Amino acid sequence: MSESPFEKLENLVVDLMRQSRVPGMSIGVILDGKPVYARGFGARNREKNLPMTSDTLWRIASISKSFCAMAIMQLVEKGKVDLHAPVSKYLDFKLGKKVKPIAVHHLLSHSSGIPELDATTASSVKDMFIPMSSEKDFLTFVNKATEEVFDDPGEIFMYNNDMYTCLGFIVEKVTGMKYAEYVKENILKPLKMSRSTYLDEELEKDSNVISGYIPSKDGLTMESVPLRNDPLDYACGGLSSSVHELQNYMIALMNDGCFNGNRVLEKASIEKMWTPYIKTPKGYGETGYGYGWGIDKDFFGLTLVHHGGNIPTSGGFLAMIPEKKMGVVVGQIPNPTGIHMAIVRGLLATLLGKDMNKAVPQLEIKKKLEAIQGKYKAYGGGQVEVSMQEGILYAKLTFEGEREAMTVPLIIKDLKKLKFVIQLALADREIEVNGFVDKKTGKVHLQADRYYYHKV
Repeated sequence: MSESPFEKLENLVVDLMRQSRVPGMSIGVILDGKPVYARGFGARNREKNLPMTSDTLWRIASISKSFCAMAIMQLVEKGKVDLHAPVSKYLDFKLGKKVKPIAVHHLLSHSSGIPELDATTASSVKDMFIPMSSEKDFLTFVNKATEEVFDDPGEIFMYNNDMYTCLGFIVEKVTGMKYAEYVKENILKPLKMSRSTYLDEELEKDSNVISGYIPSKDGLTMESVPLRNDPLDYACGGLSSSVHELQNYMIALMNDGCFNGNRVLEKASIEKMWTPYIKTPKGYGETGYGYGWGIDKDFFGLTLVHHGGNIPTSGGFLAMIPEKKMGVVVGQIPNPTGIHMAIVRGLLATLLGKDMNKAVPQLEIKKKLEAIQGKYKAYGGGQVEVSMQEGILYAKLTFEGEREAMTVPLIIKDLKKLKFVIQLALADREIEVNGFVDKKTGKVHLQADRYYYHKV
């Protein structure tokens, strides 16, 4: 008897969680506009071994941007916000040129030409100190960055959390409400997302919330950290929600803005949000970025709209195929690996009857990268240790008789054939590194320059 798509999914999830040391994950699926699957895996709290469930609240990080975009589009429908008006119409915003002003449209589509200024990070990361606790403080810091503007608006995609914080300020300005309160009343309540929240005090009262963990420096253990949120982060990445409640959100979006008779947005506004306005680099959307959404126009011949979220304590990925009214959302704690994107794309491909490996080449890449990592030793005593840090491969070289080890980037030339190079800038030459798989043991061996290294 063949496995069902969900059985395949569950087997894959358990393997990936084990390999990547992810303690907790939850997954929800929509088919034909209805919830058909929701499950938690692992633990939301490792010390007490409390289970992760489809109702566990986790910080959805940048998936929050799509809620901000929805709030702005609601105000556009009411005539309170003009997408093509300069941001300076609503805020004390001074960046950009008068002849080519930065408009609300540019903030929504990450096409302002302004690089990330880390103003939102500065408000919540303990090692960064910038005196900032209000809109005025925030805009004072941002407006000083006149020399940082990289290009005219509409010319280049530059993902920018700070500009989404500015969008949150616009919501507050034109409604006279706090951003969190506006979203709660106009989006969360109509969608029956009663536990979803931006507020720390509400999370503290809830009994089914993730505990805060980040990977240790060696990547082998988890460190417990407090869950923190800051009002300056709300619009760009501050919402906490559950897979169960995010299923309501997907249903509304794929049902032309309606959920259980409650309309949160017009169909035309959703179409605008899902229109690619700016070309994006790989990973943000194969076609482009709309308003709070990345768009792939050819996911097995269908349109895929999606957004991911990544902060140290949690991450997630939400994707929909509107033509099929099909959607998948994954949340995980903590977020060291980004496997949530692979699971979502792979599951959608499987549900469409397509090859998962074509949708998720990352799975095969991950296997290759895991195979090459480890310690190697040459016959004469020299050693190489291959590891990956922040997505970059490194080779730590130790030569017999030399005390100091040398760590250098290991550049991938052809991962399928296990071909790499070490670039020596001053010597103006490359050292070719070739990998070989021992057919008997399955171990990888390396040949670099004059040396042959065996995996130990």
